[in-house]
Amino acid sequence: MAELSNGVKSFMADEKEKLPLDARLLSDAIIELNISRRNVFIYPRGHPSVEKSLNKAFDFLQKLFELRPDISLAIAKDILIIDDFFLDRKNPVYREFALHLNKMNIASVTFITGLTKDEIYEFHRFLSEDFGDSSVETLQEAFNKIKLIHIKADFINYDAFVFKEGETDKEAPTGQLWEKYIHGLLDGTLQTEALSNMVQEIPPIAFAGLLNQTAADNLKEETYDRVITTYLRKSSERAFTSKELKKLLDFINGLRPDLKKQFLSSTVRTVSEDIDSVETVLRETPVDKVIDLLTTINEQQVAIPEALKNLLDKFSRLHKDKGAERLFRGNLIADDILISPDVLNLLSDGNFEIFVTATYQKEIQKLLDFDSTKIAIEFKELRRECSDECIERDFNITILELISSDIISEEEYTNFINTLKEHLSQFIGTGQYGQVLIIFSVLESNAERGRFSEITSEALQYYHTSEFISFLVDSLRIMGRLTREESLLICNHYGERIIAPLLDALIEEGSQAVRRFLISLITSFGDKANPEVIKRLGDNRWFVKRNMLFILSECGGKDVIPHARPYCHHENPKVGYEAIKCLLKAGDKYCIGALKENLLSESSEASKQALALSGTFRVNEVVPDLIQMLRKKAISGADFHEKIPIVKALGAIGDPRALNALRDVLSTKSLFFKDSIEKLKEEIYITLKNYSYNDMNDLIEAGMKSKNERIRVESLRVKRSHNG
Repeated sequence: MAELSNGVKSFMADEKEKLPLDARLLSDAIIELNISRRNVFIYPRGHPSVEKSLNKAFDFLQKLFELRPDISLAIAKDILIIDDFFLDRKNPVYREFALHLNKMNIASVTFITGLTKDEIYEFHRFLSEDFGDSSVETLQEAFNKIKLIHIKADFINYDAFVFKEGETDKEAPTGQLWEKYIHGLLDGTLQTEALSNMVQEIPPIAFAGLLNQTAADNLKEETYDRVITTYLRKSSERAFTSKELKKLLDFINGLRPDLKKQFLSSTVRTVSEDIDSVETVLRETPVDKVIDLLTTINEQQVAIPEALKNLLDKFSRLHKDKGAERLFRGNLIADDILISPDVLNLLSDGNFEIFVTATYQKEIQKLLDFDSTKIAIEFKELRRECSDECIERDFNITILELISSDIISEEEYTNFINTLKEHLSQFIGTGQYGQVLIIFSVLESNAERGRFSEITSEALQYYHTSEFISFLVDSLRIMGRLTREESLLICNHYGERIIAPLLDALIEEGSQAVRRFLISLITSFGDKANPEVIKRLGDNRWFVKRNMLFILSECGGKDVIPHARPYCHHENPKVGYEAIKCLLKAGDKYCIGALKENLLSESSEASKQALALSGTFRVNEVVPDLIQMLRKKAISGADFHEKIPIVKALGAIGDPRALNALRDVLSTKSLFFKDSIEKLKEEIYITLKNYSYNDMNDLIEAGMKSKNERIRVESLRVKRSHNG
């Protein structure tokens, strides 16, 4: 579980100091891409979950495009790579996304500036298709058909890297991905445990071609040995095979002369360490290949140990007629398999109809002629029902039914409980909190019934440990926004115990979107969250104080007043703003003085925030200050524009003391700032509806005669409202 908990961190700890500045943004983008991929697979286009997740993925990618014009992800089995950084292999979301791309034989995918939501959707549709064991050509053709201008994908046909007797090696696509692996191998920075398999899968000619671009002056002896050892798959636990030796010979023959000698010397050193394995390999190697190896060694004047030289000479003298058929007692031997004459007769054309009747042939022809498109929709639904997600969910339901029944033993019950633990961890890692709650419900029901009470109680206790709750909170950070209702339900299930971990996660969270979501979970507890929030008000970091005051404001309660008051005059205006808002919401007038100070502040932002608070909470105490600000002489168009928020605040309060000041503004005329004054007058008439009609009916009558259409419309609306 500790590994799972750590898995939701953005990147590996040992790379943390090297990460690019947009690491968090990149992490969010990948997470949202994987979420939208899953939703596109499950739901039709237009479904709220699909549209919401597509929007989020699109927004994060747009933010990344502000930093660079394209984003390229390389895939190495279950690892994602960007630039020279490996994303955390333990992160279940990264791993799931990488494995799915790898399943489609995608070596790398690039998202380019100009990308649209429709292109993301079509890309996910492509990823959702079941291509079975299709060739790379089929995959590439299917990808090209959807015509994605701003998404590029490179495919690798892994089957082409396996050398089979009687087959020629197919040419596989090269690209930046292979270059990255080879440069990492030469530099000694490649994580060989995770990625050496990818190096071994590079076709020998392509491998040689990439190495030919390298300057030999920069390579050391240990570098040559490292390349050969990796490419041969040689280790202390296993020897190399004849297929790998053939591949290595093709690789060496493709090198330029100066590199060929060095790599050949390294090969001789490497294979000479295990003469017995070499002999076994040479027994399986064609004689012409052995002769080619000796010729190459002689041409390059490479010194080889006497034991290896004798062994090579021995095998080069062996002759084998591969063209002749091998017979044993009149029977044909093919690939070491004895084929009897009866079988040969059966397979002959003349006897075919004896064993395959005309009726059977007609049935086969019917199958070949059948139009499968008629049932394509049914098959699509069937494939969906057979997906890993659906099967896993049904399997989980079956286990829950079994542990609720009386037909299983204690040992079987224990095994099922352990299986549920694995399922539950996976459900949490993928944000399926509804399934988690179903499991909890069944276990709690079993506990009430006393069914294997000790085992059940132990399982329930585990799900309430700090370690498990921490894992849950990490999952909520990453996956919770997609399933808000289920997230709220599971938080409600844990009750007040989860508040502290949520607050701690909020404090450390770097994403604004995730912070908003965590705050929504915390505030759902109402004033029950206040004690834990108040504890964290003493944190020295200003943004922590601000967030805690915001939560107290949302949660409410009279107990927050004495804790919020000290922060009204805080040195950071954002903290002071939240403290004032918190107290105004609680109905405490202590903050009025601080509010007035902010109204008259030289900071435009502080003044606007104070105006907004004054109007929102209808603070009558600041009306004289607002009137004074409104009467202040304007000397530019900008000055008139800045009076609009003052008019809005006064209008929201609706205090009749402001009407005379409004009349003065309405009588103002100017040749230079006519447009600005007209906008201000329009705002006055928009807010008149909040005043007593009897106090300003003269303004309404004048407005109905105005040349300004907006003023006439607003005046008529107020009068009609008054007349009913």
